Amino acid sequence: MFRRLRKTKWLSRPTEILWYQWIGGIGSMLMMGVIGMLIGMLSPFLAVITSPNPSLFLTMDEASWVASLSSPARLVGAIFGSIGIHYLGGKRAMLIAGCPLLLAWVCLILADSAKWLYGTSFAHGLGIGIAFVSFPVYLGEVSSSATRGALVSFAVSGFPLGSLIGNILGTYLPKTTFGYIALAPTIVYIAIFLCVPESPHYFVRMGKLDEAERSISRYHPKVVVKEELEFLQTFTSESNSVTVGDRLRELTTPRNRKAGMMIMLLYFFMHFSGLNSVIYYMEIILKTSKVTAISPATVVIVANVLDSVGGWVSMSLVDRYGRKPMWITSSCGACVSMALTGVNFTLLANGYNSYGQQWVPIVCMISFRVFLFIGLIPMPSIFLSELIAPNLKSLTACLGNVFAGLVAFASTKSYQPLLDAFGEACVFYMYAVIMFLAFIFGFILPETKGKTLHEIQNM
Repeated sequence: MFRRLRKTKWLSRPTEILWYQWIGGIGSMLMMGVIGMLIGMLSPFLAVITSPNPSLFLTMDEASWVASLSSPARLVGAIFGSIGIHYLGGKRAMLIAGCPLLLAWVCLILADSAKWLYGTSFAHGLGIGIAFVSFPVYLGEVSSSATRGALVSFAVSGFPLGSLIGNILGTYLPKTTFGYIALAPTIVYIAIFLCVPESPHYFVRMGKLDEAERSISRYHPKVVVKEELEFLQTFTSESNSVTVGDRLRELTTPRNRKAGMMIMLLYFFMHFSGLNSVIYYMEIILKTSKVTAISPATVVIVANVLDSVGGWVSMSLVDRYGRKPMWITSSCGACVSMALTGVNFTLLANGYNSYGQQWVPIVCMISFRVFLFIGLIPMPSIFLSELIAPNLKSLTACLGNVFAGLVAFASTKSYQPLLDAFGEACVFYMYAVIMFLAFIFGFILPETKGKTLHEIQNM
C-alpha cells in the first residue's frame, strides 16, 4: 500500500533491506509448516491404524471423522481469529493460533483412543481457522506492493514443506515421538512473533501513532515515515464504519460484495478440487489403484517434496507473471490430473489392469498436488490480503474462512460416502468438472500484480 515503495531502487533487492517483512514471512511459513505437519502425518497414520492388528485401531468411519473434524473447528477458529485481528492485531492473532496447535500435539502424544485423535483434529482445526484469517491480513499490511505476493506464497509454501516432514516422520516414527518433535517448530514460530512489531495499520486504527511510526520504520526503512503515516491515516479512515453492523452494511455495497464473492469462490474451488481427499487418503487411493511398482508411502513422500517445489515456483512467479496466469495454469493442470485419475479407475472397473498402467495414478496424484500449490492454494490468501478494504478485512477473513471450513468439511466428509455410492471414477470425474469451472473462473479474476492496496481499492 505504500505508494512510493514501488519507485524506490531498493525494492529490486527486498531480502537485503526489508528484514522485518521477511522475518514475519518466515514466522508465517513456520506456522503453516506446523499446520502441514499434522496433515502430512495423517496420510500414513490413517493407513496404518485402519489396517488389521495395529496397537490403536480405528474403523474407516472413525478415520473419516479424524480427517474431517478439523474443518468445523476451523469455523470456530475463524471467529476467534477475526476478533483477535480487530482488537489485538494480526501479529497477536497469529500468536494466539499457537495455543490450539500446541494442544493438538499434546493430544496426539497422549492419544490411546479415537476420542484423543478427535481432540487432536479439533484443536488443529482451531489453529487453522485462526492462522488462515490472520496471516493474509498481517502480511498484506506489513508488505510492500513488490513483495506482497511473494511473501504470502512463501508463507503458504510452508504447508507442503510441513506435510513432507509429516509424511516422512509419520511413516517411520511412533506418533508420540512425532508429537514431541513437532512441538519444536511450534515454539520457534511463537518466539518469532513475540519479537516482530505489530503492523502499522493496526496501530493507526487504534490511534497509537507513535507505535505506528516505529512499525513503519522497521517494516519499510527507506520511506519518509511522517509522509507514509499521513497517507496511511487517510487510507485507513476512508470508511467511517465502526460497529459490526456498519461493516456488514458496507460489505453489501457492490464493490465489496463482488470482492467477497470472489474470495468465497476461490475457497470453494480450492477445497472441492479434491484437495482434502487426495491429501488425507492419497496412500489409500494408490493402493486402490493397485499400484505396486513403487510403495504408495514412497509416492506420498515424493509428492510432498514436489509440493514444496510448486510452492517455491508460485513464490518466484506470482509477482512476475501475475495472479490470473497462475490460477488458470493451476486449475487446468488439476483438471487434467483428476480426469486421467477417473479414466484409470474406469479401466480398473472394466478389468483392464496392466503393469504399465500404474504410472497413471502415480503421475496424476503427484502432478495434481504440484498444480494445487502453484495457484489454487496460495491464491485465496493472496486475494484476501489485497481485494478487501482495510476496515473490512477482519470480518471478510472471518466469513471467508467460515465458508472455507464448511466446504472443506463437506468435501472431506463426503468423500467416503460418494465412493460407496458412485465409485472412484465418478468422484474424480466430478473433481475434474469443478476444476474446469475454476479454469473458466480464472479469466474473470482481477489482476493485482504490482499494485498498492490503495490502487487496488480504486480499481
